[in-house]
Order: sequence, then C-alpha cells, then structure tokens
Amino acid sequence: MSEQEGLDPRMDDGDKFKYSRLQHNSTLVCLELFSVSLQLDDPCHKISEAFKKHPGLPGVLIFDQQSFDSMISRQRFLEIMNLPYSKDLFSQRKIKKLAKRFEAEPLTFSADTYIGAAVEASLERSPREMTEPVVVEKNGIYFILGSYELFRAHAHIFSETVKTLQAEIIHSNLLREKLDQARREAEDLARLDGLTGIPNRRHMDEYLTQEWQRAMRYTSDLSVILIDIDHFKSFNDIYGHQTGDEVLVKVARCLKGQTHRPADMVSRYGGEEFLVVLPDTPIQGAQALAEKMRQAVMNMSIINSGSSVEGLLSISCGVACVTEHKKQPFDQLVSDADKALYQAKSQGRNKVVLMQHPVPATE
Repeated sequence: MSEQEGLDPRMDDGDKFKYSRLQHNSTLVCLELFSVSLQLDDPCHKISEAFKKHPGLPGVLIFDQQSFDSMISRQRFLEIMNLPYSKDLFSQRKIKKLAKRFEAEPLTFSADTYIGAAVEASLERSPREMTEPVVVEKNGIYFILGSYELFRAHAHIFSETVKTLQAEIIHSNLLREKLDQARREAEDLARLDGLTGIPNRRHMDEYLTQEWQRAMRYTSDLSVILIDIDHFKSFNDIYGHQTGDEVLVKVARCLKGQTHRPADMVSRYGGEEFLVVLPDTPIQGAQALAEKMRQAVMNMSIINSGSSVEGLLSISCGVACVTEHKKQPFDQLVSDADKALYQAKSQGRNKVVLMQHPVPATE
C-alpha cells in the first residue's frame, strides 16, 4: 500500500489473479489502496499534478500537518474545476480554500473491515456520494480506495460465492444420488438370500402379497410351486455342509434358469426349500414349469448316495393355483402348495403334485 499507478478499467490477467485470492471474509486491506497525500497549505495545482501523474488515482488525501483532514476525489475535483472561473480562482490558491467546497466528510473504514460490509455501508450513501472513494485507516495511516475497485472486488466475491454454492449443490446432489443408490443397493441386498443370491423369504412375502392383491383385483390366475430338495439332510451328513451349500447354489441357479418371464420369481423359502411365484399362470402352465425344473435338476446328475431316487440329487414339487377369487390371505395358497409337496414326497419323491385351490366367488 503505497503511492501507485491506477487500475485499467479492463480486468487483465493480473487483476484476475489478484481477485482470485479474495474470499467472502476478505478485508479492505486486500484491495488496491492509494496513499497520495497533500497538505491544506499546498497550492491547488498540486492536486491536478497528482491526478495527471496517476491516471487511476481516485482521490487525494488532505492533511493538516500530521492530522488527517479530508479527501478530495477526482470526480468532485473535476466538477469544481469545470465551473466558470474555477481554474483561475483556485489555480494559485491553497487547498484549504478548495476543501471548504466539500460538505460531507469522506466515508472511513478500518483496514480490517470486510469488503461486503464496506459495500453495504457505501450503498447507504446518497446517489451523488455513492461513487465517491472511501478512506481506509490502518494503524493511524490513511489510504484511499476507489468505489469502482470496491464494487468490482465485491462482485467477484459474489460471483465466486455463487459458483461455490452451485458446486456444493452439485456435489450435494451427487452425494445424495450416491446415498440413494447405496440405500437401494442395501435394500436389494436385504431382499436377497446371502448364499444363493436369489430373493429371500422376506422379498417373496412382499412380492406374493403384491401379486395376490393384483390377482384379486383383476381376477387373474396366480400359481406357486413349492420345491424341496429330496434327502438333503442325508446329503449334508454324507458330503458335508460346505458341499451342501454349493449344491443349494447350483439348484437355485438351475431353477431360476428355467424361468423366462420377468414377473416369475424364484426365491429361497428356507433351508432346502424354494418357492416359485407365477403371476398370470394357470395351473397347467405351473405344472409344466415344475416338471421342467424337476427334470433340469435330475439332468445336473449330482451324486447323492443317500437318495432313493437313482442315487442322484432330485427335487419334489407341490403346485397350487387360484382361479376363482375373493379377498383372503395369500398364505392359503402356499399352504395348499405345501400339502401338494407333502403328497409328492409321500409318493416316493422326485415328483410333481398338483392341488388346485378353487375359492368360491363373491356373490
């Protein structure tokens, strides 16, 4: 902060670098301040000389010996000099004569005043005074700050603040999207069986309830297949639980591979049991799919020496369907499929048994 050349109104690269350091809490000391001063007893022509020497100088500080007295801005000085006879009147007179023409005292701030606060105070001045420079004081030393410099710095801070807020909003939106995605993934994982990767019983319950309600509303067919791996306890006892888990994964993939409609859901019902939900499927279609699944498991040719079915791993299937409709819990449908599954096991396993579930229509 010293006597220095004025600023070009155009912002060059140096100005951009200067302003790039400004933040919302930057103070006036960060801006370009001028310290050109004269004494009250100096002749007025020295003011003209100062403004000619420094084209960007917004004003001149006026002192009475060591005490700060006032400030004469370039704009007001030119206004006075353009009045009739002013040049002749003041050219040889002392500055104290000219200083009396200024009624209002200059707006003065301490150097640690925030730029934003200085702008607010400057805007409270009258329209005529709003473009006048302000005086900045630091440790008893006075400087002049042009209003253009002050407002331009504040505009840069405001612009950068807006950009920062926009960036934070974008970052916040991206973070929210990531959190939403993580939440959806967590919800998806919570609905999948940890071993086989297919929907678990919780997901199946939700889906079956939804499809049951839809079947009731539109009087459409809804079938389920309850599947149990035959002699699976013996398989675990003979081959170990790790091998048993591997077989559960293979069977789950095999069953899922037999379905081709997006609405068909294969889920792990519990232990070695699986439940298949088939919306808009009559019992004949469910029977055909169950038989296809049974044969697909046999075709994997997984040895099970504890099985009574050709020494191979097999499944039994119970099929149930609702064709007439009224409001009632969906678990009746699963219960009927369970009864059919029990019959399949009683008949020697590796079988598909049907139990159609007609529900009296509402009168």
